[in-house]
Amino acid sequence: MSDHNPYPNFSTLSTDVTEHILSLLPIPSLVRASSVCKSWLSVISTPTFSSLTQSHPHHCHRPWFFLLGLHNTSSKNNQSFAFDPISNSWFHVHLPPTPASSLIGSNGFFFTTTPTFSYSPIFKTSWHFTSPLNFSRINPLVAVFSDHHDSASGYVSNVPRFIVVGGVRFIGGLVDIEDRLAVEIYDPNLDSWELCPPLPADFRSGNSSQYLSSALFKGRFYVFGIYSCFISAFDLKKHVWSEVQTLRPPGVIFSFLISCQDMLILAGMCNTPRGPSFNLWKIEEKSMEFSEIAIMPHNFLYSLVDSDEDDKFASLKCVGLGNLIYVFNEEYHKKYPACLCEISSDESGKCSWRRLPQLPSPVNKFHKVISFCSAVSLHNILQHEEEDIEPVQAMSESD
Repeated sequence: MSDHNPYPNFSTLSTDVTEHILSLLPIPSLVRASSVCKSWLSVISTPTFSSLTQSHPHHCHRPWFFLLGLHNTSSKNNQSFAFDPISNSWFHVHLPPTPASSLIGSNGFFFTTTPTFSYSPIFKTSWHFTSPLNFSRINPLVAVFSDHHDSASGYVSNVPRFIVVGGVRFIGGLVDIEDRLAVEIYDPNLDSWELCPPLPADFRSGNSSQYLSSALFKGRFYVFGIYSCFISAFDLKKHVWSEVQTLRPPGVIFSFLISCQDMLILAGMCNTPRGPSFNLWKIEEKSMEFSEIAIMPHNFLYSLVDSDEDDKFASLKCVGLGNLIYVFNEEYHKKYPACLCEISSDESGKCSWRRLPQLPSPVNKFHKVISFCSAVSLHNILQHEEEDIEPVQAMSESD
């Protein structure tokens, strides 16, 4: 029997071939591969490799879903999870110590808004403190944008800027519902906040993130009332609000506005003659006309709830980015189940639904759940401490 090995040693492959093979792997596999040997780490860590993976069909337009659970008595019991749709797996992500009442997540960053405003990249948790907001607030909408924002992929170029909209502040321990807080835009070059017109008065009865959803789309920051269905857009160049309109398809109980690819999407819970349903509509941004593009399969919808109560769907939430929309239940007793809808990037615009795997155990009981989507780059993940981002498989083996 011959001792000749018909398969070449991987180490004898050229750098170009090694780079091509590694580029076909999903991000979790690349994270593990980077620790195999120095040569692989060298290939994976180069800027050219990061650009190569982002352009690959496996990696582009696949934002991750982040679920942050905040405990009401001890920050040690806070948990943060991230879902990678390519590998169909959850990660346990280190959540830095921070005031629970003011933590917010938005594309690529964690934020706190009170007592001071600070931000940290998701996978490199080091807090950067800005000059103070003119109006300290809790539960505002916060978004990341630049002069060249790609709403399709969620990636931003140039220096990111932050916009803070709405929220509430306390005076003497009471919520001040009369004060329409000005919009504030942060300029990182000057470390200063620019004051802009506040949310239109129509949103006064519900101007915190508890009652609002938002979407960055074509140079505008859209704000939408989850229950009121009021909608208005803030022009990021002209710094003016558009006229408030009402966007309420028939039967809608509550809904969320999402920027997906080159579309504005409304996703919401409906009462229809056929019974409860969760629908998606494409919105024409100029006329605010809507057209239905998808309905969540009935068995998927009911897999998110386990109650016969009339308001059993009230705890459903929805976020999205790129070509993915995530729908989940923020109630603890169901362990935060979720589904996602993937919108095809071709002309068909076909919508495909699937369930997400369960969160890795144990899952604590949270008094507040924060959810958002973010574009994720391999470069940012590789900068993260190895023990701070852990796949589900690794957690299961250690349990």
